Amino acid sequence: MEAIRKLLEKNRDLVQFSSVDLGKKKRIQRYDQVIEDTFDKLEDITTEYLAWVAKMPGWRLEAGEKVFIYGKKIAEEYGLNLNEVARLFNETLPKRLRGALLGFLVSGTYNEIIREDDSLLLDLSRYGGTVSGLGYRHPRGRLEIIGNRTYYLGVSMKGGEILLRGSAGNHVGMSMEGGQIFIEGNTGNWTGQLMRGGVIRIKGDAGHIIGKKMMGGEILIEGNGGWWVADGMRRGIIRIKGLCGSVDEERYGGEIFQWQGGQWKLV
Repeated sequence: MEAIRKLLEKNRDLVQFSSVDLGKKKRIQRYDQVIEDTFDKLEDITTEYLAWVAKMPGWRLEAGEKVFIYGKKIAEEYGLNLNEVARLFNETLPKRLRGALLGFLVSGTYNEIIREDDSLLLDLSRYGGTVSGLGYRHPRGRLEIIGNRTYYLGVSMKGGEILLRGSAGNHVGMSMEGGQIFIEGNTGNWTGQLMRGGVIRIKGDAGHIIGKKMMGGEILIEGNGGWWVADGMRRGIIRIKGLCGSVDEERYGGEIFQWQGGQWKLV
């Protein structure tokens, strides 16, 4: 730490936090903090995020993109690695923060740094409320999530794998383009809405309106499905091993299979 302090003292420009929207005076104060041996960047990130998100209006899905971009900038400014992202979500954030947009934040922090062979473990049980947006634009590698109360899981996913050891709420795999999502429990409504590619596999039951306006990919439900399956579906495959409610007979395309007599039968 002493070598880092001497280097920074010679050139303060090496420490830049402008993308986090700090004024000049605050950046100087931040510099003084960074060269302290007690500086904890994960606590600092949490403080900065709390101040930033407090200025946003009420929860909206559209806000998730802004929070995601903020997370990417934070990861770059603070030089986060994958282990620090895990600690941020599993240890630091739960102590001071509750909020539905946290998943978008964390998805932004690991988006650029996760590699094909990497695995990131996130524990939802540390949070008292719901967490939305985990796996947003997931690019590669494996995201393993433990617990329930997650919504908008794998939205706009590009590749890689997401494993949820629990049950999910609504909008799993919304606008998904690639990769694989495995759910060991159940899902809520609108699973695979606007899905374009990839695979969603659910060991338990799925809620209503499965594959709404689906345009590609595959959904496999090993349990039961709800009502209004394939509403407005255009392309893709939905397989339901258990029972299900109504199937949209006026859908534009795609294929629906049910498990009957020991084999898959086209509905």
